[in-house]
Order: sequence, then structure tokens, then C-alpha cells
Amino acid sequence: MSAWGHSAEWGAGRSGEAVRGRPHDGLRLRPLLVFDDPAYESDFVRYYNRFYYRYAQVSLIVGMLLVSADFLVDLLASKATPANLDRLLLCVPLLGLGLVGSFADYARRHWQPVMSGLITAIAGSLFWVLLVIDNQGGMGMTSWVGILNFVFLEFYCFVVLGVQFRYALAAGAIVLAMFELALLRAIGADSGAFLYLSYHAATLFILAAGIGWWREFLLRKGFAAQTSLRAAQNVLRNQNGHLELEVEKSTQRIQRTQDVTIEILTSLAETRDNETGNHIRRTQHYVRALARRLQSHPAFAAYLVEAQIDMLFKYAPLHDIGKVGIPDSILLKPGKLDPHEFEIMKTHTTLGYQTIVNAEKRLGTPVAFLACAKEIALSHHEHWDGNGYPNRLAGEAIPISARLMAVADVYDALTSRRVYKDAMPHDRAVAIIKDGSGRQFDPDVVDAFVAIAADEFKTIAARYAD
Repeated sequence: MSAWGHSAEWGAGRSGEAVRGRPHDGLRLRPLLVFDDPAYESDFVRYYNRFYYRYAQVSLIVGMLLVSADFLVDLLASKATPANLDRLLLCVPLLGLGLVGSFADYARRHWQPVMSGLITAIAGSLFWVLLVIDNQGGMGMTSWVGILNFVFLEFYCFVVLGVQFRYALAAGAIVLAMFELALLRAIGADSGAFLYLSYHAATLFILAAGIGWWREFLLRKGFAAQTSLRAAQNVLRNQNGHLELEVEKSTQRIQRTQDVTIEILTSLAETRDNETGNHIRRTQHYVRALARRLQSHPAFAAYLVEAQIDMLFKYAPLHDIGKVGIPDSILLKPGKLDPHEFEIMKTHTTLGYQTIVNAEKRLGTPVAFLACAKEIALSHHEHWDGNGYPNRLAGEAIPISARLMAVADVYDALTSRRVYKDAMPHDRAVAIIKDGSGRQFDPDVVDAFVAIAADEFKTIAARYAD
């Protein structure tokens, strides 16, 4: 493939497509260093101008310093050549005028042709001065100084000045033509000397042009690579944004499915029990109130982050899901259960746990959000002193979620009316729970309950009263 190949070599593409965030599908570069795509070329020119406009201004200052230094060196070498002063008086003011004029709006917008024109004017004045120096018997156009000044001007055009290659080529060609004319005038009829010097001048022009071409070629290649990279990054950003949106939608769908599933399971438990739907709502609000109170407690802070509190609130209604497996004769019995019936009733904890485990087995993997539901269903009747059921867990071996649920469930059971009992007053229920601290309930949870019972628990009970 030639040097003007497609994006497989350059790794770039069309500017318009890069702006829209799509990968480039092709890029061709002409020999005079112009991209085929006008929009892409415009982008490159803007990119180029942003940096090299200031670079060109600095190069004018460098030019003034070099001309001044050249004058001083020639003055020391040949004091009898007054035309040296003309070089200083012509070239330095031209460079200074170009520097001042470069701040004008027109020069800023068209700085490349302006700078190119300036360097040709300086070259013309410099060659004229060298001709005068020749006439004064000094080292001018026909000496090595003439070639040296020509080399400086050509490399100044193609490298130092910072203009694009097509402007530098035009300016460099004009400088070469002026040099040839000045050389012809200086040498006169000596065609051999003229051809010899012209050959070297043309060779130096080609060398400087080649360096200038290669400089811009690398700049364009780097620009194309950067643009291609930005386009790829935009594509990835857009794709990531789309994927994040899809993940969010999928998460919301899963969340809605989970919520509906919980509502269905909770409703199923409600239809089998004398307890009302408001019992479910009260207990989940009680649990959340306790969790918020304990959130800053050192023993609970690591567990009771906001996400976990939300999960406790959501899955608290499943604490009695196992009651769907208890016979109606026991579950709906209006009087006190006998010991045998109570043993059967106690199995609702393991039945609820096993129901959730079976659901996980059908999915083929443990489900993180069901872990909280399993803890609550299985352990909310465990006692702090180890005399609860079903596993006689004690102390901190009881999951925090179950410890919170135990207080919330007992308080609601005490303060709610049932077919076999009347509702207990709030203060009496609080006293019973306080009495169970350290035996049935976690003392820290009881302390949190006592702190908020008179305010939050009573408010929740009133809001969701049967």
C-alpha cells in the first residue's frame, strides 16, 4: 500500500464521523499534505493553528536575534563593509513589523500566508544586501556566506517558521528563484560557476523541503491517530452509556419482579392467617425504625448500611411465610395452643426458611437478596439467652436482622387485637419487652426500642391501625 493509504495504515478516518463518535472508515492524504475530506482537513488546520501561530511569533523573535548576531559577527570580520548595517536596518525592522502585525485580527486569521510573504520579503532584502556587499568587496552572494544565508532562509521557511508545507513550499520556491536571480546578477557571464552554485542551492532546497514535508507528515499522522483514538473513546463512551442504561432497565425489571414476588408471597401468608395486611406493614416499618436508630451503634454500623436497611424493610414481610404450611386447625385456632400444637406452630420458621432455599435451588445458585429473607424467616423466634427456636441460637450468633424482627414482631403481637385476646396498651407492651432484655431480646436492640417507642412506634401503629 502507498503512503497515501487507508485507515488500516493511518488508524484514522473522517472528521465528521469522529465528531459524531463513530469510528473512521477511511482517510486519504494527498502528496501536498492535504486530507481528501474537507471537514477533516479543517479540523487539522484548526488544530495546527492553535499551536503554531504562537510558535511562528516566537520564530520571528529568534530571527531578529540571529540577524543581529550575524551582523555583529560580520562586523568583527569585515569592518570595511558598510552594507552589513543595511542588513540590520532592513531585516530586523521587517521581522519586528511582522511580529507586531501578527497580533492584528487579519494576521491572526491568515497568519500562514502572511508569515510566508514576510519571509520572502526578508529574503529579497537580504539578497540585495549581499549583492551590495559583493560590490563593496566583502563576502556576499558569491561567497559561502550567500549559500549559508540561503540555507538559513530555506530551513527557516520549512522548519523554523512553523507554517504548513504548502505555504512553506511556495515561499521556499520564491526564495530559491530570488536567490538564483541574485546569483545570476552577481556572477554574470560565468555560467559554470552559476550552474555549480545553482545545483547546490536546488539540492539544499529539496533537502529542506523534504524535512518540512516529513515534519508535517508526522504531525498529520499523529493528529489522525489522536482523532481516531478520540472517536474510539466516544464510541466506547456511548456504548458504555447504552449498556449502563440497559443494565439499569434490567435491574429495575428484576427489582419489580422481586417486589411483586414478595407481595404475592406475603398476600398468600395473609390469606392463611388471622393477622391483617397492616401487621405486615407495621412490622416492616418497626424494623426500619430500629435499624435507623442502631445505624450509628459500633456493633451494628458495619451491617446497617442504607442498602441493608432497605433490604430489611423489603423482606421483613416474609418473616411468617412458613405459616402457609401450618394446618388451619392450628393456625386459625381461637384459643391457646396445646403443647403439641405449639410444636407444630414452631415449625413455621423452618418451613419458611426451606421454602426460600427451595426457590434458590430452582434458580441453581444462592441469591444474595434472599439471604436476608432466610435469616428473618428462620431466626426471628430465637432468644438472646439461647432458649428460642428452632436452633436455640444465643447472643450474637443470632443474625441482626432476626434480632430486630423479634422485637418488632412481639411488640405488634402484644399491641394488636386477635380473636383470642384484646390489644395490650403501648406502655404495658414496652414494659414486657424491657423485661425480656438480655433473655429474649438483644439488650442493645431493646435500648433502641425504648428510645423511639413512645414516638416512632406509636406513630407507625396509629398510621397502619387495623
